[in-house]
This record gives sequence, structure tokens and C-alpha cells, in this order.
Amino acid sequence: MHFPLRFAAFVLTASLLISCDHAVNAQTATDTTSGVDNQDAHVDRKTITPSNEVIIPGPLRSFLRMAGISQKASPEDVLPLLARNVYVQGYQGWEERGRPTEFLILLQKYLNQAKELAAFAGPESTIHVSTCEQAAPLLQILGYRMRAACGQGNSWLVTDDAERAFLTTDSGFPLPALEDSLRRGTDFSYRYAQSSVPVLFTEADWTVTLRPGTRQSSNLLDALVHHPVLARLYWGFSRLDPETRSSLKQSVGLRKLLPLAADLDFYGSQISIRGGRVQVPGGTDAEPAWKDLVGADPRSPQEFVPRLLAKDRGWLAAYFDSLARINREQQQRFIEAHRLKLFYSAFRGSDLSSDAARPAFRLAPGLLLLLTRLRWDSDGQPLVPGGLDVWKDILSQKTDSKLVHDWAKRAARFNHPDQLLEAMFAFCRLETDVSPLNMYLTFSELDSNRPLAHRLKPETLQLLARKFDEFNEQYLIFSEFPDLDDASIASFLSTADALGKIPNHTLRGNAMGTFQASLGLWQILARQEQLPREDLNRSWQAVIKAFEKVNTPAQLFDAGRSSLATVIHAAGKTTVSQDEVMELLAGPRQPDPKGKQVHEAVARGIRSVMDAQRLISLDTLFGLADGLNQVAKGAVAGKALLPLAGELQEFQMPQPIFTSSERTEWAAGLYNNRHTELQLHTDLTKLLKGPSSPAQLEDARGQLTPFLRDTLVGLNYAYYEPPGAQLLRVNPLFVRSHDFSGDTVVGIQGLWRAPQL
Repeated sequence: MHFPLRFAAFVLTASLLISCDHAVNAQTATDTTSGVDNQDAHVDRKTITPSNEVIIPGPLRSFLRMAGISQKASPEDVLPLLARNVYVQGYQGWEERGRPTEFLILLQKYLNQAKELAAFAGPESTIHVSTCEQAAPLLQILGYRMRAACGQGNSWLVTDDAERAFLTTDSGFPLPALEDSLRRGTDFSYRYAQSSVPVLFTEADWTVTLRPGTRQSSNLLDALVHHPVLARLYWGFSRLDPETRSSLKQSVGLRKLLPLAADLDFYGSQISIRGGRVQVPGGTDAEPAWKDLVGADPRSPQEFVPRLLAKDRGWLAAYFDSLARINREQQQRFIEAHRLKLFYSAFRGSDLSSDAARPAFRLAPGLLLLLTRLRWDSDGQPLVPGGLDVWKDILSQKTDSKLVHDWAKRAARFNHPDQLLEAMFAFCRLETDVSPLNMYLTFSELDSNRPLAHRLKPETLQLLARKFDEFNEQYLIFSEFPDLDDASIASFLSTADALGKIPNHTLRGNAMGTFQASLGLWQILARQEQLPREDLNRSWQAVIKAFEKVNTPAQLFDAGRSSLATVIHAAGKTTVSQDEVMELLAGPRQPDPKGKQVHEAVARGIRSVMDAQRLISLDTLFGLADGLNQVAKGAVAGKALLPLAGELQEFQMPQPIFTSSERTEWAAGLYNNRHTELQLHTDLTKLLKGPSSPAQLEDARGQLTPFLRDTLVGLNYAYYEPPGAQLLRVNPLFVRSHDFSGDTVVGIQGLWRAPQL
């Protein structure tokens, strides 16, 4: 056979490759200046830089790469980002007493190598090599040597010093061009100009800040790399506005602020000085209150700012910072009736053993949430969901927290909303997601979107509080749909609690998965306004009611099918089929052509995910279930269902990476494939070929339950798949591996949490 077109294409391609190779070699031999230099040309300096700039040895692009800074960073951001990376990623442990990380060690070694290369480049800022003798010291700096004699065609570079060689390649040095020049015996020329970037104030202002007895440096770059406290101070100053920054430098001084660098970093960005006066939350009317709280006048920044940052080990600064972030109207609420001092006293507490700026992340994140989301009534009093009596009961619940226990004793005397709010400020210091503060914020959010006449009843709030530890991550749906009333919330909690207590873990996992997937489909259609708003409570309760009595797999299958039918019928459809469900999930039909295209594209995407996951169609499952019922009645022969039953066995597990013994040895108890294995072992053909009893046929219908669970869960995943995501398309086990009952994880810690990989 002859392929003239292919042969011609091959010849053309080969000739193009050969010509390109000659062109590249010619360009390399004549001009080996890499693209790195061209990109850095705008920041290179041949003259002495002014005092407000810092010299960086070598090309800026290489430095940014080694320092972990984006190539898109502006010159003004280079030193601040370097400072942040040094103190965040440069040390294991607490600042200067910590041990340098591999990142910092490599950065320090790169800077040393860059200085050596800059010295080799000389005053002309160009690395030029004409002979093999000239190349020897350069190769030593780079960590390489020639394998054969220089100038021979079979010579190439090999590693001589692994650390230096790594820095050479990782920083982007044009090593292939150097190797080619040495092999050909041609000149190698590479511009290696120093770079300069702006610095806050002057370089000397920062280097003289270092305490006596520490490693001194006249170069700010070295000082930042070797002193994380100085780096943190620099980063903190970079986040201040110019007027505040200049005022603090002149009035307080960098050296005095150095011990407070961590507090300035975490809680100083909201400090603002205007006209020699610190702008405090609440405005000028609040200045006396802040003066009393800090112990210094806001009109004297040189005293106010250091005291603010230092007082109570940074907790007052955290309080100031959070208040400064909320709007002015909300600020005014907290300076009324001595609330500022009262609430800070509760927030600070009596235990000051911990430092507010010591950890890697800001502490007490609930404080800002409380200040931002707190709502007030028409009399200017904090809103209390359900009333004070409800919260007296909530605080009296069993707890392991001594702080909550102490406030529970005081709660019996609560007679004013401010007293409850005082307790919430105290709970901001608790490091847990299930504290009374989390309940208060959640319940306030649930009530905020409801009319006054339809606020949640005290009994409902008490029920939500008792179940908060287990179901709090499910409460978001009640905030999204405020039309769901007290009865709808109570029915969900009652049914979910019962499903979670099913003793058979396989049935429990399938029940929880089917239940959540059914509610997920309801949520999607309700959000897309495909369910009538006036019918939301009825349809929600009907979906849940189907799961009230689930004791066998067959009952669970019927419950899942019934709940799905409820959702589809509520959306105005009469038939329940896979295509119909996917059409509904794709959104309401649009009248215009572009809208139709979008709808069809979404539907195709959902369909492709379901195909990629190899999930059994709803039509197959419901057809089999109906057929089994007909077989039990003697209406049809079991053999008629064999084609449908065969579809259950079309999916095959991928070849496992580890054997069972290896998995047991290396990951004992961490994970198992029980759910998937049960599906693979499901074979209804033997039952359908011979005589079977009604009990056997009901059991066969129950064996369809895991497949129904996965299909319903898969529809949810297909709807929420992010654009461009590939995991659902390349891993056919993803949906089947969703663990609802905690069966595949060591220990059961919360069965109703948001999904996690």
C-alpha cells in the first residue's frame, strides 16, 4: 500500500525540524543572552541606586523564583512579599528561635551564588567566557564540570556539586547555552545585571533597627532573610497607609516597634493616623472610652499605638482591629452605655497566658463575625433568637468547657440582652465550631431572613441547639430557604437522627446517602425556582416522610424512589425517568435560542458525568423493581428481566494498586471498598432463571438500593461539577466511594458533615 500524502508530510516535517535546529544553533552561538535578561531589563541598574532602593544580586526573575514570589509582582511588592515569605515559610518554630526551613536555606544559598556570579560578571554586568580556562571558575560556581575535554563534540556538563547545580537549574541559568558554547568552542555571553527594587524609607533605617548582640548586616536583603522579626515588622509596615507609616516611624520609631512586630502584622493594618491623631472605632466621640481602655490618648500616637499593641498580650489590639473593620453605624452600637469596656473585659477574660499574635493564624475569628453579623432591635438592643430563657437553657447543656460552665452559672441571673452578648464576647476565645457563639450566630442568621411573625419558635431553637453538634452543617439549608417552617425543621432532625441510629452500618450508609441525595435534588430545584414557593413546606416534608420507617433495604429502595417522585411531581412533571431528572437539573427551559443552547450544554455535561461514573440508570433500576413485583404476582416470568439484570454487572472495578494483604499491612482500617464490592457481587440472574419466593424477590429489590443511592448521589455531583474539572470523568469510583456512614474511616466523627476529600 502507498501513502503519498503521509510520506510528503513526513519529508516536510523533517526538513522543518532540521532547518529550525540550524537556526537555533546559529542563534545560540551568536547571542546566548537569554529571555530572562530581556524581561529584567527594565529593573537593571548600571549606576548606584538611591537610598530608597535595595540591590538584588542577579536577574530579578531568578530571585523571584527562588523567593517564592509571583513573576507578576510589582517592584514595590517584592520586598514586602519576601519579608512575609521569610517569617511565614522560613522557620519551623517561633521566629528567631526556630529552625530554618529548606526554603530559607535554599534562598540563602542562592543569594550567595548570585553574589559570586555578579562578581564574576564584573563591572560590565556580563558573564563572558571565551576559553575553557575562563570557564573553569564559572563552572565551579555553578556546580558543574566538563565530562570530556572542552571543545570536543562529545563533551557535556555533569554535576560536580549537587546543591550548587540545583540552584543553577532552579534559578533559570541558561546552562544548555553554556554547554553548547563549550562544546563548539564559541564565545558565551550572558548579561547578569543586578536588579533594584524600592524599599520603605531607607535601607539604613531598617538595618540599624536590629538589636545589639544579634547578627548585624548593612544589607537589608540579608537582614530580612536572617531576622524573621525584622521581616515581620517590614511586612506589617507595608500594609499601613503612607501617612500612618510615616507617622509611626517618626513618632514611635522602628526599633521600639520591633518587639511588637507580630501584633502589628496581625492587628495593625487597621490603625490609621490622620493629622497626628489615631482614628479610633466610633470616631472622636469614642476617644475618651479608648483612652480609658488603652491608657493613652489617641491624640498622642507615639504613646497610644505601642500601648494598644502591647496591652494584654495583643488581645486589645485584636479587639481594636475587629471593631475598626465594621461599618460606622455598627461601631456606634458598641460605644454606647459603656459597652466598649464591658465587652472587652468579657473578651479578654481572666486568662492571659496565651499571646494573641503567637500562632501562625489570627486567633478568635468569631469576634469579627459577631461584630459584623450582630443585629439590633428598634430600641437599640441586641436581638436574642427565642428570648433569654432559651439561652439560659442552651448554656445549661452539658459541656466540657470550663468557660461555658462558668457562664452557665451566671446565665440564671440574665435579665438583659447585653448580658447574653457579654457571654458571646467571652466565647469568641473558644477554639471550637460548636460553641454557644456558633449557635448564636447560626440562629441569628436563620431568623434574620424570616418575617417577625414567622421567627423560629423557642422549642425549635432548643431542638436545633441539642442537635447542633451533629447536624449544624446541615442548618445552612434552613437559612437558604426561610419558607421552611418549624414543622419542616423538626421533621428533618427527627428523621435524620433516626437514620443515623440504624444499627446495620451498610443499611445506615445507604439510607443516609439516599436521604441526603434526595434532599439535595430538592434543594437544586427549589433554588432554580422550579418548585412553587408556596409548596416548599409540603414537598420538603413529603420527601422526608418517605424515610420515616426504614428497617430493610427494600423499604429504603421504596423510600428513595418515593422521595424522588415527590420532587419530580412537585416540579410539575408526571413521569420519573433519568432523562427527565437531568433535564430538570439543567434548569428551566428558556425561550430564546441562546438560552436553549445553555440549557442543552448543561444537560449534556450532567449526562457525560453520569456516563463517566458508569452509574446504573434510574430507568433500569425502576424497571427491575417493577418487574420483580410483577414476578412476585406471577404476571411475568423472571427470565424477561435478565437483560435489565445484566446491566448491573456491566461495571468492573479497576485493577487495584495494592493487594489485600498489602493494604491491610500499610493502611489497616483506614479504607475499604465494601460498598463497591457489594455491588460487584450483586447477581440477580440466578434468581430470575429459577423459581423464587416473595421474600427472595423482596430481598432482590433491596439489592438495588446501593445502585439507587449512587445514582442519586451522582446526579448531585454532576450538577455541582466545577467547569473544567476532570475528577468525575477520570475516576469511575468517585461517587461510589462517598462514605456516608463512617464505615471506611477510623472512628466515626460526625456523620452529617459537609463532604470532604
